[in-house]
Order: sequence, then C-alpha cells, then structure tokens
Amino acid sequence: MFLALWNYIRGYVIIYVTGFSVERFINLAVNRGIFIWDVAPERNKVVMKAAVKNADELKQCGIKTGCRFEIIGECGLPVLLRRCMERKAYIGGLAAFAAVMYIMSSFIWTVKVVGTDRISSEDIIESCAERGIAPGKLKYGIDLYEAGASLMLEYKDISWIALNLKGTGITVNIVETIPETEYVERETPTDVVADSDGVIISIAASAGTPMVKEGDEVKKGDILISSVVALKDGEVQIGQKQVCAAGEVTAEKKYELEGTVPLNYNEKVFTGKTKTDYSINIGDKSFNFVSPKLPDDYETVTSDSLDFEIGDYIIPFGINRTVYGERIIEKAKRTKEEAEELARKQLDDKITDLIMETGGEISRLTTETITDEINVTVKGEVSVIMRIDKQQTAEVLNEEVTE
Repeated sequence: MFLALWNYIRGYVIIYVTGFSVERFINLAVNRGIFIWDVAPERNKVVMKAAVKNADELKQCGIKTGCRFEIIGECGLPVLLRRCMERKAYIGGLAAFAAVMYIMSSFIWTVKVVGTDRISSEDIIESCAERGIAPGKLKYGIDLYEAGASLMLEYKDISWIALNLKGTGITVNIVETIPETEYVERETPTDVVADSDGVIISIAASAGTPMVKEGDEVKKGDILISSVVALKDGEVQIGQKQVCAAGEVTAEKKYELEGTVPLNYNEKVFTGKTKTDYSINIGDKSFNFVSPKLPDDYETVTSDSLDFEIGDYIIPFGINRTVYGERIIEKAKRTKEEAEELARKQLDDKITDLIMETGGEISRLTTETITDEINVTVKGEVSVIMRIDKQQTAEVLNEEVTE
C-alpha cells in the first residue's frame, strides 16, 4: 500500500511494448535501474507501468531492442497538478467556494428552542438576540454559559437551561419548573350550571344541593347544583348557607350532522407540461434570481430542498427545487355508490370533530341516505354523552342563616 502511494505521489505512466524482443526490453530497463511493475502480457503486446521520470530512458531501451514503445496514459499527483494548472478558472472557483464556505461557517444561521411548554419559544429567541445570539451573528466570542445564566434570571419558569453550538446552529435546551398549583377560590359561593343543553344521565354533587335528577331535560345556563345548602335540626329547616358547589354532571345531547357529495364535479388533471424553479438558501434567507413565468393554470406539483452536511457540520447553504405543472379542469361524474362512500366519510369526520370538541362518547347513531339527481346526502343523528357541569359565581344571599 505504501509503495502504491509513493508511486502515485511521484507520478507514473502506463505503456504498451510490442515487438519480438520484449524480454530484452525489460531486461535492459532493469539493468539500467528502472523500476517496472504490473507487467501483464496482452496478445502481441505487454502492458506495464513505470515512473514518469523514466519515460525517456524507456524510449531509448525500445530503440535499442527494436521494440515499439507507446505511452497510453499518465497518472499520479504531478499529472493531476499539471491539469489543474491548465484550468485556472476551475481552481479559482473551487478556492472562492471554499473561502465563502469558511466565512459563512463563522456565523450563526439557526437558533432552535427545545423543551418549552408554558414559555414562548419566540420570546426565548428574542432574548437570545438581545444577547448577540441570532442568525447572521458571528459565533466566535459568544459566552453560551453566561447567556444561559442570564436567561434563567430573566425567566422564572426555567429550572435548567443549556445552549449548545453545533456547526452553524445553536440549540437552546430548556427544562421548565413544575407549574404552581392552581388556587381555587373557596370563599366565594358558586353554582354548578349547565354548559350545554341535554338530558341528565347522572349527577354526583360533592358540595351544594342538586337541583335536577336523572332524566330531567336542561338548557344551557340552568342551575344543576345550587350553592344554597339548607341547615336542619332533624327534619326542621332552621336556616341556610352558601358554599362553593361542586360535582360532576353528565347528560345526553343529540346532534344532527350530514355529509353531502355532488354526483357531477370538476376534476383537476395535469397535462404533463412542467416548469421548474430553483432558488438558493443562505441561512434563513432565500434568493430567487430567475423565476419562470407561470400562467394561471400552473400550480405546485413537488417542492424539495437539497441541503449540505459534512458529518455533524451543517453548511448554511441549500438549493430549493419547485416543479409547477399545467393543469386543466375536466367535468367528471361519480357513481351513486362512490358519492355515498365519500358522504359517509364526511359524516364520520364531522362526528370525530364533535367528539374531540365535546370530550364525550357516542351512545346512539342513526343514519339515512338521501339521493337525488344532483347530490347524495348521508344524514346522521348522533347522541353524545358528555359532562355539562360548569362552575359559575352565585348570587350572594343577604343573610346566610335565618331562624
């Protein structure tokens, strides 16, 4: 391996030798101290390699032995350097590119915040910018430890912070403090009221007086658990007081939803004609020097980005490629079965959104399909069981206790 490397550094030639005295040619070259390697016979010729500096002496050996000598290739570092010197513009471009990459790698190009929940990431990025940590700033001379310490002093909800520099990006890792226990006011009397219409399924009062029972129909805003509690001496009421009413109340509510899909529709079809747009990213900035003229009937088909990395080092340079395709609108028609399937999917999506919004669960679902010459509609009646209790400040009584 070392010998091959040494031969590459010195440079070598690949030669063809033909004639009736090839063996004499080789012997004469060896006697003159010329090192020859990789000797391989090929039909009526012999291929071999020798150092570039011995090329003239090998020609003399060929003349003396009557062999035909031909150099078919030059390899090695000297040959590469000679070719590079002949392409000065190419070498200059590589040097300029390397210089630009070196200069750009001296700046911060990205600042990312990880681990925030209650704290706004935008606020952290702004605070970092005030301390000289922002895209476009030199990364040398920044004290990341001091910046982290000052951020902890500024934000009381941070229990641990670390700023890590990797390549041209800085990652701000944050661990937030445990949130303070929410204080619930127990002095002000509150009623539990209905947050929605429905039919009561169950009521469990932990404080206060239940005002409804299972099967009662209530409207939004009705009092479910009153803050007023009767004070009794045996079976005799001797007064009343107000408390902070609390409890869980579940009710069933019906919703009417539907999905509608037309039988005739306009379909978007791409013709296959495309136009491609390239732009350059430098840090967080995007530059588009030449953009194709796009008629109204062109829209984005694909968009991708080519980024450059060297190991863990992220080069703040990238190329965006966006392909636009020509599209036409054609009239199309669905079968009734296809339209019904799409309408049912619409209905299912609306039911899913309803469950996510209310936090309840479906108790009953009935559907009906209506078809005419224009649309296919799937109507659904959904019964949802959900909590409807909500605390609301109660009207304070003039006297808590009366006798």
